[in-house]
Amino acid sequence: MRIAYINVVGDLFHYGHLQSILFAKSISDKVICGVMTDEVVESYRIKPIANLHERKAIFDNLAVVDEVMIQYSRNPENNLESINQKYPEAKLILVHGDNWKTIPGSEFINKIGGEVIKHPYYARLSTFKIVNNIITNQKKYKDIVSFSSIIGKESKSDDKTIISTKANTLKTLQPLLHKSKIETPFIISTSEWKTQKELVIDKIHKQFVSQKIVVRSSAVSEDTENCSMAGYFESVLNIDSSSKEEIEKSITTVFNSYKEKNANSSFNQVLIQKQTTNSVISGVVFTRTLEKNAPYYVINYDDSTGSTDSVTSGKENKSMMILHNASTIPDSMKPLIESIKEIEDLIPFMPLDIEFSINSEGVVTIFQVRPLATNKGIEIKDEEFYDLTKGINSKVRDLMQPVSHLQGQSNILADMPDWNPAEIIGDKPNLLDYSLYDYIITNTAWHEARTSQGYYNVAPAKLVERIGNKPFVNVRNTFNSFIISSIPQELHTKLVEFSINKLKNNPHLQDKVEFEILFTCYDLTFNQRADELRKNEFSEEEISILREKLHEFTNNTIQKSSSSIVRDLNEIKSLEEIRISINNTNLNTIEEKIRAVQTLLDSCKEKGTVQFSRLARLGFIAKTLLRGFVHQKVISSEEFNVIYNSINTVATEISEDFKKIGRQEISKDMFLKKYGHLRPGTYNITSPRYDKNPNLLAQSQWVGDRSNNNQPILTTFEEKFDRILKEEKFAISGKEFIEFVQKATEAREKAKFEFTKNLSDALELLADAGHSLGFTREEISKLDINDILESKEVSAEEIITNWKQLISEEEKRQKIGHLIELPSIIKDVSSLETIQHYIARPNYITQKKIHGKAINITQMDNKNIPEIEGNIVVLENGDPGFDWIFTRNPAGLITKYGGIASHMSIRCAEFGIPAAIGCGETIFSKIKDAEKILLDCSERKIMRDENIKCL
Repeated sequence: MRIAYINVVGDLFHYGHLQSILFAKSISDKVICGVMTDEVVESYRIKPIANLHERKAIFDNLAVVDEVMIQYSRNPENNLESINQKYPEAKLILVHGDNWKTIPGSEFINKIGGEVIKHPYYARLSTFKIVNNIITNQKKYKDIVSFSSIIGKESKSDDKTIISTKANTLKTLQPLLHKSKIETPFIISTSEWKTQKELVIDKIHKQFVSQKIVVRSSAVSEDTENCSMAGYFESVLNIDSSSKEEIEKSITTVFNSYKEKNANSSFNQVLIQKQTTNSVISGVVFTRTLEKNAPYYVINYDDSTGSTDSVTSGKENKSMMILHNASTIPDSMKPLIESIKEIEDLIPFMPLDIEFSINSEGVVTIFQVRPLATNKGIEIKDEEFYDLTKGINSKVRDLMQPVSHLQGQSNILADMPDWNPAEIIGDKPNLLDYSLYDYIITNTAWHEARTSQGYYNVAPAKLVERIGNKPFVNVRNTFNSFIISSIPQELHTKLVEFSINKLKNNPHLQDKVEFEILFTCYDLTFNQRADELRKNEFSEEEISILREKLHEFTNNTIQKSSSSIVRDLNEIKSLEEIRISINNTNLNTIEEKIRAVQTLLDSCKEKGTVQFSRLARLGFIAKTLLRGFVHQKVISSEEFNVIYNSINTVATEISEDFKKIGRQEISKDMFLKKYGHLRPGTYNITSPRYDKNPNLLAQSQWVGDRSNNNQPILTTFEEKFDRILKEEKFAISGKEFIEFVQKATEAREKAKFEFTKNLSDALELLADAGHSLGFTREEISKLDINDILESKEVSAEEIITNWKQLISEEEKRQKIGHLIELPSIIKDVSSLETIQHYIARPNYITQKKIHGKAINITQMDNKNIPEIEGNIVVLENGDPGFDWIFTRNPAGLITKYGGIASHMSIRCAEFGIPAAIGCGETIFSKIKDAEKILLDCSERKIMRDENIKCL
């Protein structure tokens, strides 16, 4: 016996429901309907109008239904198991509409040897369409006033039900649109094509006299509110309507594509329209963000090829997001937004996916209007969303205002120019991550270090601001902090204004500001860069003063570097005493644990991050000078890489010690004692440390041992550097310069490694304190560190009450904040309303070319570490805690965030690993899901595969 089980809602029972049950009956001996309870239905869509008793009664009285069961979960597994026990010899078939990708219960069916069969979704009728028809015809219905008040808005579409098949939707919309147009549709049904083919071809031939036409799919299973199936069936463009053979061939191609995809139906259609020409901009608009359903118009478009299908075919794709209530809209998109708003008025309450074209006269042509099926059932409160955006707009306006003690009449907020917050704490960090970064670095430590080295004192000045859920660098603050303190104020002012304007016009340089925008030290590119200053009205006297001050500063800094490096490393080393003291103390109360957390964090600030910041500055100066030698062709790019490949940092030690575990020269415990404090996400309390995540250190061998026999080569460099340094009047030799590059880079990485030990211990103590109060790590991550430290003065009961309230408020704010789209650079408030990501210029490491499998570990499951060896690792933000990947011998690395002198850049240069660091939003979004990638560092190219265009 064959038993078909079909789970149903049956609210507003209609012909589509009956078709599903008749289909189940046609393939079985017995049909059992599982009617879902009101609670189950409400869990994933609106509460049914008819209650369970009323809906079940319908199926009880259907002659075609043999048995009715109540289904208490969205997954029918319990009912299926019961049927299987009752009829053990029967074959159990789960019947479901083909508009779902994942079918609940299919796992159990497959386990017992049953069968899952999909039936064609009946697209003409749905609960939504019935309700929409009632609304649009409300004047003709009795008692509709009270019903329409529940729905909340009238439709303006007269007496037409708009969303149907692709062809019928366009036919219905065509006479209703005034701000855009739809080419007159010619619609062919399956039966017409079978019975009147010659007549149909003749009609097309006559209607579209000597015009180019497009033949498109219009199947009943595509463009429904549950499933779009965009691009699933064939469409044929640029058909010559004077050729009956071409017409027949193209229509046959589309109808055959239904058959090939098992989507035959007597209701299927083919749509013929005049081919649109003179396209200036074409693309696709989503009226809400995909899956998040936030109120933005998401526009993917092509404004360069003149093609009308380049976006949908994946050949071209620029993107822009425009807030629904934006006060300003780019001129090029104004006609489009007006036409989209008109369509939304005709089809309210439904997120839409709309294909369009704009010609040179600004006329918008609509090719397709369909429900954005991915967003079905996702609802947000737009009022709360707009309230938060108002607060963000106000904060940004305040940050753009002039500041009395700093130069720069305007300002920019960006996510990468200094201290790389997007790379270190992530694009949308938890509140604890952000507040910790602020507490120990970006509040005061960052500028205290620079002031002590001879830069302008910007205090008080905060480096990083949290806008929504995203961290942004205050560019005016950082640009002022990079001006040598001895530079006259007038020149100081001009340099800051010049730098801010240059970044506004060249946003792709935001992760390279120290090398291509700012003048933070003297190097061999100064004379060339001075030409740019002359073009921006800097006088020869000002350029001469700048050169003199930079040269003096750089010369003195390098001369003093040996002693300053030793001093800062010794201060950082003293952090160990504080850790040992705390580890040897019994911390029994919440107050004691929180005080210990503060001690560890304050020590990071006083003896760790200020010192690290100074060492990092020396590392930047070293790299700037070395890049200058490359630019002047004193050394080649390959020789530049050789020098960095000679540097032994903490990462070298990790990989060497990891090999020693494999050779049983050291134990795993010894390894973890040294490196156990590291975690992927240095500031993230929810990310397990190495010593609590053994999966990260599964056995592997580093197979690409580097040769350290660089001494003869480095000696050759010394001679080259000697000559240039003397010409440039530097008081150091070539040998001393190479030692400076090595020591500064090694000291920077050593300092970071050491101060993060105190930070990591503080996070573990904080997690322990939270656990004793009943809070999880995830909950603690939603607290501000300042609120946590203030809690040491109150009782445990008050802490619990306060933290619960703060966590609840942050969860609500974070939930709405997660919906807000933000650009990488904010130039003014309009940047928050129209978001367009620039194409970044990645920082390529080495001159190598590799092609291999891509492994994205951004959302990696810590228990199931993917195979990294020999593959190209794709990573959103590569902070120091991701050093473990270098023990797995990756073939290459690509990151979304990161600068030329960032942690990951240094690591890859050190190991000779080809990398593209800091690809930015646009490129990263295209390669993050790629199966294979071609990374060519010498040609500065990233490709999804050998056959796909360069990104």
